[in-house]
Amino acid sequence: MSFHEKSAWVTLISILSVSVLYFLHMPIPYGDPPEPGFFHATVACIVVLIVIEIIAHIIIALHNPKDAQTPKDERERLIELKATAIAAYVYVVGTFAAVVTVHIGADGFTVGYGILLAFVIAEVVNYAMRIYYYRRGV
Repeated sequence: MSFHEKSAWVTLISILSVSVLYFLHMPIPYGDPPEPGFFHATVACIVVLIVIEIIAHIIIALHNPKDAQTPKDERERLIELKATAIAAYVYVVGTFAAVVTVHIGADGFTVGYGILLAFVIAEVVNYAMRIYYYRRGV
């Protein structure tokens, strides 16, 4: 398994774990004003995600430093491009769905929450597709 595939696994697992905890513990603010600690919890989750990513990437880079320093080859760039193209469609559809909720009475904060959810889902799809293409052999 190459460094870039390990990196995709680390990113997928960290995004899934932090975002699942975030969305399970943060109530959907539909129609209610956000709680005072909402912004701080969001920032804390982003910081935790960054710290997990840094530590995990340092660990996998130290495990095989020669592989970590190799640039992406043509196959890895193609995998990244194909996965990003699929994730872009997921993000557009999710964002459109979040904006449409305005017509059923959602306020701006709820739309923002939906757009954040669309972004997280798109990133999960992005890294899951990268792993799929690494395993499948593109």
